[in-house]
Amino acid sequence: MAINDFAVACAVDDSTAYFTYEGETMLIIQSKDHAKSGRNDFEAIQPFVEALISHESVHVVIKKLEGANISDSLDDIEIIVERDGVKFQVTLNNILFAQDTSGIVTP
Repeated sequence: MAINDFAVACAVDDSTAYFTYEGETMLIIQSKDHAKSGRNDFEAIQPFVEALISHESVHVVIKKLEGANISDSLDDIEIIVERDGVKFQVTLNNILFAQDTSGIVTP
């Protein structure tokens, strides 16, 4: 089983908005400063929601099969991708460079 639920929360520290998971629940965390000012952190991510869910689902499955350390290390892997003749070094979880809704960047 992968992501099957969602929870929305607000950061209590100074972190920016981010996504993570706990068990099979995708956590959508809003930044504290933006919550206080009434600013929406997530309007710009709407086109990427499917990829974000897929990406967190990959983490859930890998964690079940291989453990948390291996699952967490997925985000540390960097690859070189080329877009319009320009090469970029990005992590596998850089949704802006993903070619599909898997949430995983591939060359």
